[in-house]
Amino acid sequence: MTLPGSYQNPSDKPCWSFCSSCNRCQDKGRYTKCGSCSGRYDPLGRIDECREDFCDCRNGVLRWKTKEGKLIITRFKTNPFKGEVKYEKKSEDERDWDSYVDDMREKMDDQNFNPITIYEED
Repeated sequence: MTLPGSYQNPSDKPCWSFCSSCNRCQDKGRYTKCGSCSGRYDPLGRIDECREDFCDCRNGVLRWKTKEGKLIITRFKTNPFKGEVKYEKKSEDERDWDSYVDDMREKMDDQNFNPITIYEED
């Protein structure tokens, strides 16, 4: 492990390309510029780079290095990129609520207005 903040968070770099299957950079290991990059979301800048730990999801292989340093390599049973993402349509109640919130935000000139407030009782 390294000192906090000694590396830049890879997800802040302009070359970052998010993999929706393993949540890492899908281009890690493909370019020479990736030599000092862990390829993982790392806001504290602590994760050391490992040449064997990279995203290989496009080829149907999950490669993952555990915190203990063990490298796990397994094949996906199905291709995670083959499917189609489907969204449920909003119900009439949800559309009405969203419309109400949008109207209130416009009237109050506050784009962060939230009519639901949670209070904790002591």
